[in-house]
Amino acid sequence: MEAKQPICASMNKTLSSSMMRSGICWKAFLLLAALDIPLFSQEASPLGWTTPGWIWYQTIPGMSWTAHDAGTNYALEWEVMPLLYSFGLTKRATPWKMLFTEPPARFTGSVEVLIGAQLYTSEFRGSHWGFSGGVLGHVPLIERGEYLALNVGAMRRWIAGAPHDFAVGGFSTLFGFIEYNIQHAPKSGMWVHQVGVRFF
Repeated sequence: MEAKQPICASMNKTLSSSMMRSGICWKAFLLLAALDIPLFSQEASPLGWTTPGWIWYQTIPGMSWTAHDAGTNYALEWEVMPLLYSFGLTKRATPWKMLFTEPPARFTGSVEVLIGAQLYTSEFRGSHWGFSGGVLGHVPLIERGEYLALNVGAMRRWIAGAPHDFAVGGFSTLFGFIEYNIQHAPKSGMWVHQVGVRFF
């Protein structure tokens, strides 16, 4: 009987650990359900991107601040991804995405086209509005991009109707949900810091 006690203790420890992991999984599932974050890929739900939850998430702006010779201007930013090509997915999944994509398609390795609009909190060169368009690539660094991915690309911003070309560099983390990019326009000397939460 004494020889069996370590085995029983080990079984109890394994069982309690399994129950703890199960409890954590259920809590995470309930949190995702409460936030209405889609748990299935686009292939499993072709119309998933048209859900009210998806549309609601697109209204949540990112933030940016632009440093230039005359000072700093802050802005709210909205971005739309009209086209993305993923080279990190399995061959079973289509690499082309339009408007909507599941986060793994982006952070495991991809190139996307972005179109954006900016609302400045103060007048910037005679206007409160700006627009942008460009190409951004994502390269996975840690855990296939789940923990950390590198962002590299180029962006053109129209500020008060005047175009400015920016080089872009940054990173994404937390399964691609949190993203930070810094943009620099060599000709005008402007720097743009951009922080966003991506749900698509």
